[in-house]
Amino acid sequence: MQGYIVYNGFWNTNDIPDPVKRLSKAAVARGHQLEPRPNLDFAVHIKNGALTIPGVHQGDVVLCWDKDVRLYKAMEKSGAHLYNDSKSVAVCDDKSATHLALSGKGIPMPETFVAPMTYVEYGQEGFSFLENASGTLGFPLVFKECFGSLGEQVYLIENKQQLLDKAKQMHHRPFLLQKYIRESSGNDKRLYVVGNEVVAAMKRHSYTDFRANIGSGGTGTAYTPTKEEVTIALSCCEILGLQFGGVDLLDSNEGPLVCEVNASAHMAALTKCTGVDIADKIIQFVEKMEESSC
Repeated sequence: MQGYIVYNGFWNTNDIPDPVKRLSKAAVARGHQLEPRPNLDFAVHIKNGALTIPGVHQGDVVLCWDKDVRLYKAMEKSGAHLYNDSKSVAVCDDKSATHLALSGKGIPMPETFVAPMTYVEYGQEGFSFLENASGTLGFPLVFKECFGSLGEQVYLIENKQQLLDKAKQMHHRPFLLQKYIRESSGNDKRLYVVGNEVVAAMKRHSYTDFRANIGSGGTGTAYTPTKEEVTIALSCCEILGLQFGGVDLLDSNEGPLVCEVNASAHMAALTKCTGVDIADKIIQFVEKMEESSC
């Protein structure tokens, strides 16, 4: 098995990201050559209607650890085998697309309003949406940019003026508004799915923030998920087309709620607190998929 593990060369300019290092090490340990490469190394070239990507060949295995959906679509056209594929990466990258895809499928989620699209600064034309959404959700509420990572584009909004100010700051960037689950503040659970199995899970907690992300200062402890939580996580991945990924759940008074789903969730903290080598689990899964496709 040979190919690449693709990461973002603009975001990671000085070093290879930790998950990519782990996946590369796990691949080598199992006798495979999956080379870590930034997306910058792949030039998608279309000439006379024909598409080529130098270095990418029919049957190459590509682990997608970035959100470069256009590159992944081109790689698929070149005959590479992608894990996860471009469609699932795209739907997980956009938080509104994730919730829309999961809606109507029996997946419990926080009450959500998807903001209308704008080409300009969010002005008076959008005030009625903000009034309607905040009137239904109440304050505080959670404001999420549709594209973001590590919880950095998620904000707790306390009042109408903060909501208006934040909406204006978005300019044309898409966002959504969600009900604040007070009982879960500073806490969540991450279930890591590989194939049709939850291979590891942890509880995350922050003493200083309503977000529990490890990257924002949260800590993780090993956790054994309930049957309901496992079912929710597996269903999310099936609906979104994910072969592996992290499903984040919030505890509410009505039961577990899906906060978000990540196609390329980090694994260092989860591996540390559970002892489960997530990277090795992913490589074994890809290995089996490739063997079954021969």
